[in-house]
Amino acid sequence: MNDTFNFKRFGKYFASDLTRLFSENWLKVLCFGLIPVFGLILSYMFSLFVPGEYEYIGLGTREFFLAATAAIFSVWIPSACYGYVTDKRAGSNYILIPASVLEKTVSVIINAAAIVPAAFLVIYAVSDLVATLVTGTAVSQTLLMNMSAWNLSELFGDGVDGYALISLHISILYFILGAVFFRRGKISKTILVLFGLGVLCLFIMMMVLKGFAENGFDGLEQLDENVFRGLATASLVIQAIVLYILIYFRIKKIQQ
Repeated sequence: MNDTFNFKRFGKYFASDLTRLFSENWLKVLCFGLIPVFGLILSYMFSLFVPGEYEYIGLGTREFFLAATAAIFSVWIPSACYGYVTDKRAGSNYILIPASVLEKTVSVIINAAAIVPAAFLVIYAVSDLVATLVTGTAVSQTLLMNMSAWNLSELFGDGVDGYALISLHISILYFILGAVFFRRGKISKTILVLFGLGVLCLFIMMMVLKGFAENGFDGLEQLDENVFRGLATASLVIQAIVLYILIYFRIKKIQQ
């Protein structure tokens, strides 16, 4: 496509792409979102073999299951949505779609890293609310009341505050890049790359701390919590921007 970005054309493509994602993946996303209901059924079945009054799963356990489910979802959803673009036959059809590289990139990011995850979280929260109310548990014990969409710090410990959703978004971006980069073994290869990056970052961090230690930690003690929060925010923003760019150039390579 010659034009970099055309809003009218993008709107048509975005709508058709979202419709395709919905028709192909709505049942899978629904199953992920209904985990609280499945948990309720299983816990009730197990309670039949345990003497005493039935008690619903505690809030802490349900928070853990949400974190685990979200992690699995972030690994799976990119390949499910856009893994086909590296396939010879399906990828050829993707190339022929009348939309620019930028339009396709924006659609990929919005759909796979924003709309679909948001749909999953909403379904999950509503399912947990229904399951909690059915068991007669107080509304104050629902995930919806304890974790707003703007602060999921309880899932990751104190001090993280509002970074959980951003971290989920970035995790999905990594696997989107893997989905459009690798032809086979998309998830496993992406995990291996992330493991390698983690080891590299850990090595760099150890070298930095070693440098501070040799200087008696001079300057390190002057860094307050706000500085660390600022560094964490900057790290997340940089990661997101770099991943946006890499996804763009990978799709551009596929288009050629």
